[in-house]
Amino acid sequence: MTPFATITPSRGDRPELLEFCKHQLSRMTVKPSKSYFIDYKPTSERIDLIDRVKQGVDQAKADGFEYAFIIEDDDAYPANYFEQFDIGEFSYYGSQETIYYNIRNRTYNIFQHQGRSSLFITGFKISELDKFNWVAPKNRFLDISIWEYSATSKGIRQFIKPTGAIGIKHNLGLCAGKGHVQRGANIDDSLEKLRCWTDNEQFDFYTELMKKL
Repeated sequence: MTPFATITPSRGDRPELLEFCKHQLSRMTVKPSKSYFIDYKPTSERIDLIDRVKQGVDQAKADGFEYAFIIEDDDAYPANYFEQFDIGEFSYYGSQETIYYNIRNRTYNIFQHQGRSSLFITGFKISELDKFNWVAPKNRFLDISIWEYSATSKGIRQFIKPTGAIGIKHNLGLCAGKGHVQRGANIDDSLEKLRCWTDNEQFDFYTELMKKL
């Protein structure tokens, strides 16, 4: 298996989710060689996701890693997440399907993307981003910018569908996505979908978290 790193941007404002993220990484069937948690104290209230991801990429590159995956601290990942990708054989990794589940109101959305992936299901060959302009996407979604850039490069992309990863919406801490405060198009009052899409540990964790929101 080609060595790879994971990069998790966090702001210290949802420690319970970050700890569960670390637990999910610890039980992966294929584990990263190193995980970078960019979790320094924020200097302002502005969204600084891009800065943190860039710092993680720079650290991974300095440590000699050629491949990295973004793992967001609040999302659900199956234990076999990394083994689904052919790490080392492609330049970009992702899924053109995204499941978002809002645990505040028990609703969900399933989106189909054309030629791109959500950030929390994105991996890449680090050298592919050597000419990527990290400043340009300041007012845009980083995932869209990276995948638009990937389409202009010579790197080959691998899309997996589905990966089993779920974007969890909760509105804890500073959140960039609108989905944290919106209702999804589909209702899951019985939690049937959440139970179907998660394992027992994940289901218990997120249902307990629901009680605190």
